[in-house]
This record gives sequence, C-alpha cells and structure tokens, in this order.
Amino acid sequence: MASLPTSYLDDTVFEFPNHPFNLGDMPYDDTFQFGYSSNSNDSSVAVQIPSTNICMEPPITPLNTAEAIIRPRVEFVAKRLAAIPRRFASQAQTMFIHRMHFQYTCPTALQDAMSACALYSIKNEANQALVFGHVQQKCQQLVTSTDAHSASKTELLAALQALVLYQMIRLFDGDIRLRALAEADESVTLQWANRLKTLLRDGGAVMRHSAASSPITRVGFHPSSSSPSSPRDIPVDSSDNWQYWLTTESIRRTIITTHVLSGIYNFLKLGYDGPTPDLRVSFTAQTALWGAQSESGWRWAREDANVENLEIWVERWDEAIMKARPEDLEDMGVCVMVMLWGVEGARGWLGREFVARFGLGGM
Repeated sequence: MASLPTSYLDDTVFEFPNHPFNLGDMPYDDTFQFGYSSNSNDSSVAVQIPSTNICMEPPITPLNTAEAIIRPRVEFVAKRLAAIPRRFASQAQTMFIHRMHFQYTCPTALQDAMSACALYSIKNEANQALVFGHVQQKCQQLVTSTDAHSASKTELLAALQALVLYQMIRLFDGDIRLRALAEADESVTLQWANRLKTLLRDGGAVMRHSAASSPITRVGFHPSSSSPSSPRDIPVDSSDNWQYWLTTESIRRTIITTHVLSGIYNFLKLGYDGPTPDLRVSFTAQTALWGAQSESGWRWAREDANVENLEIWVERWDEAIMKARPEDLEDMGVCVMVMLWGVEGARGWLGREFVARFGLGGM
C-alpha cells in the first residue's frame, strides 16, 4: 500500500490575513450520498459563500501558501454542507440525520424543518420572499420554544438537527438578511451542541476524555501530532439495541456537524477559524452501519467479519483509516479525510470509482 498522506499541518497554516472566499460559481452536486441514486435536476444551483464587506479582488498567492493548502478542502466541505437541506427534503437522510431514526421518533422540530427544506428546494424568483419568510418563521419558533436545559436528549437532538438545517440554508443561500439572522443564532447552535454533548457523556455513551488537544482543532481538523496520554474512557456502549445506537450515533454526528459548519463558515467569512471547540467525540464512519435502513441490516453488518466497525477518533485518524477500504467510508468520513489529507490525498486513497461517487472528480 502506498504511504498515507500526512494529516499534520503546522499552526502557521491558519495564520494568514482575512481573505474572503468566493464559491458562487461552484455548481450544486448531488453525488455525495449514502450509495443511493438521485434524479435531482438542481445542477444549476450555486453555493453562495459569504464575503467580507471589503470590496476587493482576492490577492494572488503562491501555491504553497496556507490559503492555497486549505482553500480546496474548505470549498469541498462547504459545498456538501450547502447541499444538505435539499438532500434532506428528497431523501430524509444526511450525514447527521438518519431516516429511520427520524421515522421512528417523528419529532415536530424535524417535520417542520423538512417542510422548510422542501419549500426551499423549489425556491425561485417569484416565491423567494415567501420561502425565506417561512424558513425564518420556523427557525424563530424553534429557538423560542426550545429550552435546552429541560429538554430530553432526543428532544434536543431533533431541535439541534433542525436548527443546523436552517443554518445551512441561511448561511449559504446568499441573501444578506438571512445570513445576518443565521449569524445571530450561531451561539444558540453551539450552546445546544455543548448541552447535547453533556447529556451524551452523562448517559454513558461513547466519549473519550484525554489530556491531548481536541480531535478537531482548527477548521482544517489539525490533530495532535502525538497520541493522547493516559486517555480515560467513559464506558463504551456495548448494547445491541439498534434504536439506542441510532440515537447515540446521531447525537455524535450532529455535534460534529454543528462545529464543522461553524468553523467552515467563519473561515470562509474571516479567513480564519474561531476558538478551538472542545469536540472530544468520535463517530462510526462505516457506511454499512450508518446506511443500514433496518435493524436486521444493521445486525448483519455488525456480524459480518468483512465489515470494519471504523470507530473514528480524529486525533488518531491515520491509525484508524489503515483498517478501512474505500467502500467502507461514507460522506462524513470523506469530509474528515479531505480536511485532514486534502483533496488530492483523498483522491489518491479513494481511487477512481469512489472519487466519482463522492464528487471529488471535477474539483
């Protein structure tokens, strides 16, 4: 096997002046999925990424600068995040929302979010004002009606998932007013994510505490160059209850997505990420497990000797990924891989077939 791309980036990578990125010409791509086919005709939809208020052309920079290293990674992930609301409306599943968990729990917050996403997917010049008004109304109702400290784990999960969908719409649509409203709600999403992480930890789910730095530090997923010292594990869930696993895995993925969305947006807007999140949480990157749509399918995948569990700690990414094959990874795993190894590193590891499947071929 060829040597693995390095995931280490020096901190100076992130120390460059504010610089607005412009992804307005990047077409919508619905190839980044869970192995499902799509007949979407939204190929003309563009991802609108914010710029600063300074009217200036981006400076030309050498190929070895920090911006040149990070920009393709951020663009790839930003494009995928911006496409999620439409995908949720059409498939009811994303890299942090599982279709069957949604179907079994049927929370009002996510039902409202799905209706808003469906309406947004048919937005045009004639109905734009109505669509924006509906999205903002549903988002405002959600924020004002949710008490994160009294909500149960599943209630807060659904609320945060819905809010993240609204954030993706409002941050990346390109409408200045929507973007300002989303920026005002960013602190709410992070507060809910932190509360959900506390509920997850207190519930004895899969979490790890260590003296090492956070697994995902900058927007570029800068992992510690050394293994964590004396890690202390909170008891790992050994339950074979599919519903429990779906809830736990959905929580972990939603927490990660919340922080990734915040980091990607702030990086695109400011040219650098904000404070490092305390994101010591893992996720299961195995597509056979996250993509299972029945309890029997999930159990068969768990019992299959050829299916690697792929419990990913980002601080040990290189070690974990050595056990994986390209067909094992799903979209969240590929996003993390691109942020750690870069677009070319991910292409080299995935191979031609999977490069096309995950939308990396045309970049």
